[in-house]
Parts: sequence; structure tokens; C-alpha cells
Amino acid sequence: MGQFCYQRLFRRLDLNVELFVRDNPAVAIALVGYDLGVVIALSGVLDKLADTWQEQVTNLLLYGVSAIGLMLAGAWIGDRFILQRCDTAREVQEEQNLGAAAAEAGLHIGNGLILSAALGGNSGTWLVGVICWVIGLAVLVLVSTIHPKITHYDVFSEICKRNNPAAGVALAGLLIGTGNVVRVAFTPEFRSWGESLPEYAILLGISLIALAAIRWIADLVLVPGVKISDEIVNQTVPNVGAGLIEAFAYIAGSFLIAWSL
Repeated sequence: MGQFCYQRLFRRLDLNVELFVRDNPAVAIALVGYDLGVVIALSGVLDKLADTWQEQVTNLLLYGVSAIGLMLAGAWIGDRFILQRCDTAREVQEEQNLGAAAAEAGLHIGNGLILSAALGGNSGTWLVGVICWVIGLAVLVLVSTIHPKITHYDVFSEICKRNNPAAGVALAGLLIGTGNVVRVAFTPEFRSWGESLPEYAILLGISLIALAAIRWIADLVLVPGVKISDEIVNQTVPNVGAGLIEAFAYIAGSFLIAWSL
């Protein structure tokens, strides 16, 4: 159902033509990111307690459809507020831009991670879940806005004008890592806004500061003597390996943060 909605409502493309006639790897990367995001979002649904198998199936149907709808809404919001400087649909479908595809895939996975916590748990309401999801998306938008200032290069220009896959992979890692720390911040069971919101805010603040520090540490520890940003943007052929290392730093760092809190 999720893939059908992606194909018909979001991107309006013929997957068989794109994947098996045009052999378009960019569409495959973006689609796999979306599908993985849906699977991750459903993890929060499957964790819900139910007294009977019928109630479990009902939860899966109701929350599953909601997860797909919010995945599509998050994709639309991401297109307009995160990847707004790229015509991502054109870059992925017509230009077969792997950097844009990687960035889109990272957005979908980050959205799925946020939804897994927003829709998970057994104490909150639908309203609580939607508000947490909106906050999580706002964090993704904020981080993607700050990212170029930390890396000291125009991320979206590199992805869309230069077709730089390394920059797209690095951005994807940032979006996934951010989505993961948002998931961690929203994991504690909801009690009340007065109790839970400060707890969520503190966890989220600590996690984001730690994630930013990890980007700096990656330059010192993972690739000593080399600036990752230089390898991504200041080479005749962008160094995809450097982009992967930066993405790894964000994602691995987010899991270390999650296991430490």
C-alpha cells in the first residue's frame, strides 16, 4: 500500500519503466529509502500492546494507514522545506541524480524513525503522536538549514547543480542520524505535557549537541589529516567514500547517543 501511494500520489511515476526500462538507479535508491522508512514507522505500531489478536490486527490497520499517510506528508514537507532548492522529482527521474536520490532516501528514513516513536508507546493519544511528529520534522528542517554552515559548503548546490553524490550521501546520513536521536528523545512513555515535554526537550537538546560534536570528531579521528568537506566538494571527482564516512559518523553517533541515554 505504501509503495502504491508513493508511486501514484507522491512521485506519479511508472516504476517498471524507471527501474527496468530506463534502468534508473536514482529512483531505486529513493524508493528503497521510502520503503525502509515505512517499515521502520511500522515498528512503533507492532510494539503496541493488545489484549487479543483481533485488536492487534485493528491497531496494525489503523496505525499502518496513518503511518503511510504521515510518511507521504513528511515526504511532501521535506520536498518543500528541506530539499526546496532542488526539483528532486526531476533530478531523480530525469537526471538520474544519485546525490538527490540519496538525500531523498535519507529524508524518508529519518521520517520513519520519528514516526516509530511518535506512533509507538501505549500511553499517548493520536494528538500527542501527531504533535511529536511535527516537532520531529521541524528538527529535521532546522538541522538541514544549519548543516551548510557547519560543513562550509553549499550542500544543495553541490547536489543539484553539480550532481555531487558524496554531498547527497553525507546529507542522507545527517537526516537519518537526526531522525534517530529524535526517536530516542520521544521514546519515554508520555505522561502529561507538563512532565513529558521538558524531558523530551532535554533529551533532544543533549542528543543534537552530541551529534554536532560527532561531525567535528569524525574529521579528527576517522580521517586524521584530511578534511572531509574538502574531499566532498573540492575534488575534480567528488569523493563518495568521504561522503559515506561522514554519513557513517552521523548514523553510528546517533546509535551511540541512543544507547548512552
